[in-house]
This record gives sequence, structure tokens and C-alpha cells, in this order.
Amino acid sequence: MARDGADTQTRILEAARTEFAAYGLAGARIDRIAKAASASKERMYAYYSDKRQLFLAVLELNLREFASAVVLVDNDVPAFAGALFDHAVAHPDHLRMIDWARLETDGTLTPSTDVVLGYRDEQVRRIELAQAAGTVDAAWAPSQLMTLIFGLISAWLHEPGLSLAYGREPDAAALAARRANVVHAVERLVEPRSRAAD
Repeated sequence: MARDGADTQTRILEAARTEFAAYGLAGARIDRIAKAASASKERMYAYYSDKRQLFLAVLELNLREFASAVVLVDNDVPAFAGALFDHAVAHPDHLRMIDWARLETDGTLTPSTDVVLGYRDEQVRRIELAQAAGTVDAAWAPSQLMTLIFGLISAWLHEPGLSLAYGREPDAAALAARRANVVHAVERLVEPRSRAAD
């Protein structure tokens, strides 16, 4: 019975992830989520008190998956940026959920802070180590550098002219070119000034 309950909850979360990414919190419909999950609405409300709590659960699930998949290793910040880009491409629903959370609330709709701040603090600490090792320009405040990197990897999703100009999803070659641009831009950002001046 416990296994059946866990399977049902997993189906609900996956169905909700698809629904919320497409429609946001306001536009999502509980009946569609229940139907896609092959679960009753009553069963859903046994796990989550309302639609807002279900949205938060999905947002936190996305962030936990992201935090376990992409970390800065070996002081290689450009490679970290490339891995972030790869994850964003593989899981576009993750960024869309974050966008919906920003658009539809006053900032109060956030997952547990240990997920967000714990991950960010650890990556900032690793950037500090990379600065100490001389592979990242020490002039950057590590937290500001993190913000710039996230801005770069999400830039194509938020640039309005691309979809209008091309009217289609990017192919593998276009994605590879974008990834290379992200990595190169971060290489230029983090290069120590003394090395750049040589």
C-alpha cells in the first residue's frame, strides 16, 4: 500500500510539472493534473492542501534535481556554465517554473530556503576557491558572478526576437553554437586580469 501511495504521488508530481510549466499557477487546472496522473482530486488533496502547495512541491523538486545534477568542480567555472546550459536545455520546464513563480507572485511563492540558499552558497564557496587558486578573476564578487552566469545560460529563452525570427526550435547545431558562446563568454568573464593583459 505504501508503494502504491508513493507511485501515485510521483505521478501527481510529474503531471503537475507538465501542467504548471505550460500554464503557470493561475492557468493550471487540478482536474487536468488528476486526469494525467490517473488519480482522483481527493487523493491529490490528501498530499497537497491546495494548488499553491502542489506548485511549491514541483518547484522544490525541480530545484533539488538541478542542485544534484550541476555543481562546480575542479575550479572550472566555464565548464560549470556549460553544464548549466546543458541542464537548462534538457529540462526547459525548470526555468519556466522559476519564471512563473516570479511572474505570478509577490516573492512569497518560494520553495524551502535550504534548497536554494544551500546550493547557491556552496557554488559561491567554490568560486571563492577558484579565485584563491588563481583561475577566476578575484575582482568579481562571487555571488555577482553566479548571477551573471545564470543570466547567460537563460538568455536565449528570454530573448524575444529569436522565436519571431526563426519560428522553430533550435537544432543541435544551433544549441551547440549557443553553448560554445556561453562557455566562451564565461571564460572571458573569469579570466584573471593579469593573464588577460599578457
